[in-house]
Amino acid sequence: MKGWTPIAIAFLIGVLAGAQTPLAPPASPDQVLELLQALPAPPDLKESLAGELTAAMNEQRLTPGVALAFLGEVAELSQAYREDALGILNHALAGGYILDPLLNEALKGLRLGRPWPEVAGVLKLRIRLLDATQQVLQWQGVVLRPLGEAQPLPQRAPQPGPPPEAALVLEIAWAIGDFLVAGGSPADAVSMVEKVEERLLRLRGLLPVELVDHLLAELSPALVRQIVGLALSPERR
Repeated sequence: MKGWTPIAIAFLIGVLAGAQTPLAPPASPDQVLELLQALPAPPDLKESLAGELTAAMNEQRLTPGVALAFLGEVAELSQAYREDALGILNHALAGGYILDPLLNEALKGLRLGRPWPEVAGVLKLRIRLLDATQQVLQWQGVVLRPLGEAQPLPQRAPQPGPPPEAALVLEIAWAIGDFLVAGGSPADAVSMVEKVEERLLRLRGLLPVELVDHLLAELSPALVRQIVGLALSPERR
């Protein structure tokens, strides 16, 4: 597979899932970690988050400005909601996902004055879809092991930024999530397949072609129903 250039990675993360940064000025990783340590939250949770945030920012899965803006909004929540938000973030970070779109969605909701439980409900749905998509793609052999672990691909030269498998998981989960959040029926697998296919074809020149084509060959209503069924199962709530 072709490696990714830094320019391609930056462009891809910028367009994936409408991931424009809303009102998030540039920041450094040190600023993010300093704000995290200043938050009133359990020390063990902050310790876990510090390690996960550092890894995500180093791997270009999370832009420091987005992380800083999100933590700034979290600081204004009540203690119970703040700990809920940090727990959600910790779960998402540990998954190895590209996180700018997820935190941007939370920022938009909070800045529009939506209550935290409503924002949290959307975030949890998005994360369940990411988890389920990753699991199904592992079953299909597209992702060889969880994204939080190193992908054993010695034939691919080391490149900065997240692996293309992470982008693929994000794109599929986000397309399905957009459909569901807009009120689409979880039973309408055909429409969700169309949404996923549109996104994959649009990014075929940025993601490795053979990886996208492998998934397009496997894409079907049955595969999407499997993802949605896993994401919406009571055990994942």
